[in-house]
Amino acid sequence: MTVPHSLPGPQQGPQSGQSGRYQDPRPGVQQGQAPAPDPRPRGTGKAPTILMIIGGVVLVLSLAIGITLAVIGISTTSGGIKTIEVFDSGSGGVAAEEGDVLQLYKEAGTSDPSCRITGPSEGAVGEGTIQTSATTVDGEQWQSFDSVTAHEAGVYRVDCAGTPVAVGPPVSLVGIFGAVGGILLGLGGGFLGLVLLGLGVLLLVLRKREVRE
Repeated sequence: MTVPHSLPGPQQGPQSGQSGRYQDPRPGVQQGQAPAPDPRPRGTGKAPTILMIIGGVVLVLSLAIGITLAVIGISTTSGGIKTIEVFDSGSGGVAAEEGDVLQLYKEAGTSDPSCRITGPSEGAVGEGTIQTSATTVDGEQWQSFDSVTAHEAGVYRVDCAGTPVAVGPPVSLVGIFGAVGGILLGLGGGFLGLVLLGLGVLLLVLRKREVRE
């Protein structure tokens, strides 16, 4: 007699308490849900602090260097006034070294006088500079109208037919550029420093506000 094969029993499911889904170990997170974002506040970072430091350094250095350059430039420019000689009679002699540039100045607002310049020898008087200058002597304004270059050392005589004239070197371009450059550096660098400093403070305030929220 043939014994019939027993039918397979029903498949048993997973044991109680077991699941095929990922179990997040953190409390409050249910199965099948994405983990909640970390509620801990993030740090403010170093960017605002770095910007404030850089901005402060740029601001201080720009003002210090700019003021120094401006003062040196103005001092150099005004120093040339002391070497200018005024001849109220319109004629006189000026000592010059080889290569010196002698610029002739007239009273501001007057027409250009007709002047004759002679040197210690023939050929000693050369072409001057195209630079124009203006200066103040004893509170009076003077403007350049002509110039010559001394090709040898000696005394150079100026005769302007009775019209008052002043003779001296041109106003220092180095001093002018130094003064203007110092002012521009102080203004531009100071503005940049303030922008960086303000940006750093703004970022720091925004970061702290995000942390509080």
